[in-house]
Amino acid sequence: MQLKGEASGEGWPAALSEWVRQKREQLRRLAAPDVRNLVPTVQDFALAVSTRRQELSVVAEIARVTPEEGQLRQSMDVAQLSALIEPAGAAALAVATDEVACAAQPLDLPLAARTSSWPVVARDLILAPEQLYRLRLMGADAVLLTAGALAAPHLRSFIEILASLHMSAPVEVANEEELFASVAAGAKLFVIPAFGPGGLSLALADALLPKVPRTAAVLVRGPFAPSTDLASLRGRADGIWIAGPWMSAGDPASFLEQLVRAAETG
Repeated sequence: MQLKGEASGEGWPAALSEWVRQKREQLRRLAAPDVRNLVPTVQDFALAVSTRRQELSVVAEIARVTPEEGQLRQSMDVAQLSALIEPAGAAALAVATDEVACAAQPLDLPLAARTSSWPVVARDLILAPEQLYRLRLMGADAVLLTAGALAAPHLRSFIEILASLHMSAPVEVANEEELFASVAAGAKLFVIPAFGPGGLSLALADALLPKVPRTAAVLVRGPFAPSTDLASLRGRADGIWIAGPWMSAGDPASFLEQLVRAAETG
């Protein structure tokens, strides 16, 4: 299934609603995770990506499909891509684990977590606490939460569950209301989508970044490239999060190295 739409555009709320519906159907078919082997993580994703807004870190996401960008790769070597993160200088690795909208496969996350020594954040649509336990068992050090899909009590509960496992809880917000609700729920790390009809759009980031508490960290997620002018994000964001451009690049290693260099030095 492909749920393509702009995260801040007119088509996205409807797409998110459909994603939630199909995700609930999938979750009903899954068995409860066996938590007897559940242990906290020792990798601190939030610390890895937080720069106190002095420079920009880079989070690189491995995904076959994303809801915003559509099809990225039909086939990929997850281990090979994961191994590129550390030598390229990226701060952390993201793995799309949602089977509904991202065409994820069950072994993607465990394989990436075994290959990379850097923190790994799972990008999924989280609607139930069992998902958090399952993702930790698969090797996730952090889990992306989507504020637009969760009522405030659930968001707070999920942040607390992740904290109990020493996992980071980045929260993606698509408007001011979601940002303030997430702050009230205890979020300390925020993700702002930056997608527009023509590709990268920093309009939402420009609107929300001044409202993010200075004590929190914030990443901007969008189709960044090494040639992107990142000057407007310096001093306002801790880092950037990419999927499509590096997944579609002919030479992902070179692309990521150049992007990290641009993010760090301009």
